[in-house]
Amino acid sequence: MNETEDDLTEKRLKVVLVGDSGAGKTSIAVKFCYDEFTRQYTPTAGVDFFMKNLSLGPFKNVTLHIWDVGGLALRGAMLDKYLYAADLIIFVYDVTNSSSFDVMEEWMTAVTAITERTFRKSPLIVIVGNKCDMEHQRTVKRERSHRYAAEKGIIYHDMSARTGESVSLSIANLSAKVLGVQLTRMDQEFHKPIVTAEIGDTVDVTTIKKIVKRQPHRKSYPNNNYPTLPLSKSSVCSLQ
Repeated sequence: MNETEDDLTEKRLKVVLVGDSGAGKTSIAVKFCYDEFTRQYTPTAGVDFFMKNLSLGPFKNVTLHIWDVGGLALRGAMLDKYLYAADLIIFVYDVTNSSSFDVMEEWMTAVTAITERTFRKSPLIVIVGNKCDMEHQRTVKRERSHRYAAEKGIIYHDMSARTGESVSLSIANLSAKVLGVQLTRMDQEFHKPIVTAEIGDTVDVTTIKKIVKRQPHRKSYPNNNYPTLPLSKSSVCSLQ
């Protein structure tokens, strides 16, 4: 098989999302696979499955099999079955709920015990702080979560399943890391989110300033009724 044929050969990765109930594991999976988000919360019973095909660096046919594990699995009898042969395990907590971060240590202990006992090859372990768009409601300080990850020697990412911030790009980068390749510039641009935030949405201003991509060629119009307000382009802003 030549190099071109090898690049086109399907690569399969098993990605497992674990963490406390309500942390947003399902929302992350749905955002990544379908670019959708809903505020309606339905706890995952057991495990749910998602799948997405993507291009990662030289590999043009990579299929991610995503296992979304319910929060109750921590004290169940099936966790080892859910984790079996995982290539990437993502621990998800809610940055606005400190208890979801506190219980992560229990998850870490349980998962580590299983992987060390049954895995021939260690999976890539990652911690994700979800709901980073709600910075004004954050109860788990960045310093605390970053220090925890550093002490464990684990990769850390902040994400927002609602706005899409870092969801696709982070998962794509992590999957590429498992395969031992790097994303091309085109891959990175493809996975950067383009998010719309309507007026009235609760979006942290600091987060917006970090990810808003200004478009200077678009004409701005002054608001004569409120001259002290910034110039307005439209009621919808494009975030990237």
